[in-house]
Amino acid sequence: MWRLEDVVKATGGTVPQKGKEVFTGISTDSRTIREGELFIPIVGPNFDGHSFIGEALKRSGGGTLSDIGHSGSIAGSPGTVIIVKDTGAALLDLARFKRDGLSGRFIAITGSNGKTTTKEALAGMMKKRYTVHFNEKNLNNLIGVPMSILSITGNPEICIFELGTNMPGEIKKLALATDPDMSLITNINPSHLAGLGTIEGILEEKLDIFFNTREGGEVFVNADDPLILPRYRDFRHRAVTFGIDNDAAWHLHVDENLGWEGSRISITSAGTAIRTKTALLGKHNLYNLLAAASMASSMGVEEALIASAIEEFTSYDKRFQPIKAKKGYVIIDDTYNANPSSMYWAIQTLLNLPAQGKRVAILGGMKELGEDSSRYHRQLGSTLKAADIALIALIGEEARETYEELGPARAALFDDRKRLVEHVAASLSAGDTVLVKGSRAFKMEEIVEALK
Repeated sequence: MWRLEDVVKATGGTVPQKGKEVFTGISTDSRTIREGELFIPIVGPNFDGHSFIGEALKRSGGGTLSDIGHSGSIAGSPGTVIIVKDTGAALLDLARFKRDGLSGRFIAITGSNGKTTTKEALAGMMKKRYTVHFNEKNLNNLIGVPMSILSITGNPEICIFELGTNMPGEIKKLALATDPDMSLITNINPSHLAGLGTIEGILEEKLDIFFNTREGGEVFVNADDPLILPRYRDFRHRAVTFGIDNDAAWHLHVDENLGWEGSRISITSAGTAIRTKTALLGKHNLYNLLAAASMASSMGVEEALIASAIEEFTSYDKRFQPIKAKKGYVIIDDTYNANPSSMYWAIQTLLNLPAQGKRVAILGGMKELGEDSSRYHRQLGSTLKAADIALIALIGEEARETYEELGPARAALFDDRKRLVEHVAASLSAGDTVLVKGSRAFKMEEIVEALK
């Protein structure tokens, strides 16, 4: 329940029209808004929620926020009207107001790769000991994070949020809304360069999560990341390092490589040793587990509970997820998204897995790389050229640079998913391994479904 006076206090708004003074919830979607809820019209690059105020109020009978410049959108509309400078900022303000009323510990996670897997693994560990709230799937943007905070019921002991960005300033806004007690940057790699400009721009954007962690809080630092490591002393917080290759407070060692079954691992720190088995594949996923375990242990979760949570945790949706096809080959569904680093790790993991048959790579282009797109796609071609992969199929205009680097003897380029599937399926046999990966724009998941 939200009282009108609290909404006004949180947002600094004014009320030219008063109806209801208590709202049953908050919604940004006029299609799903429920009776009594307060509508927040969000303005995006291709839409303006103010166009749907009338529809939202008709359904909810509650109230609405509105930007100062959209007063025409609310003329004659029933319900309470609250005028604010910016409805997007007001949504974040409401989330911070809700956060300040909760006593639980807040954890925020960002990074170029591995955010969701780390968040999900950490939530599994924390649930062994605490009541936990965390944002679902990858709802990590300027709408998803505040709405997740606003959806918190009761007073959970731990709240975990992943924060995403593709434009400067977004991590700071999200960090201010979550006001984390603990924060983590998984890694810094080329992603969203179209909005963030350079790898240095990505670093500075992500570091805002550390700068905006609560006084007296903890920041978790990847000791194997050459960009993050030199900067952690810039922060006034207690820093906890984790790594596989370099010295760190928390270290992970692979005790036994089990191939397709995963690996047996040891996670150690001073006085702590967690020995367990993980079904996750690839070194990149080991970093995600290590980061999550270091945070969970710092929060008092016992070693045995962390070990059992890791053993229970399986690959998250469309993130290097093995699927057995009816015809006996294995599809690795890594279709959630792609950037140069995640492409590299996916290919290396494919090469390191035991193969009964041939290895196949179906790869889409990588979006949002800005002026460096050509260079990164050609680097991908160079990586593939040296790889033991029998069949390479590419899709998307961006992938043309990769194709030109490889040449027609090593790869085939398509602009149509159906033709690509027909080309690849004709060559597949039982025992083959097929990696499918690319940016979300190419709908690579449809290729997975067709091959299954």
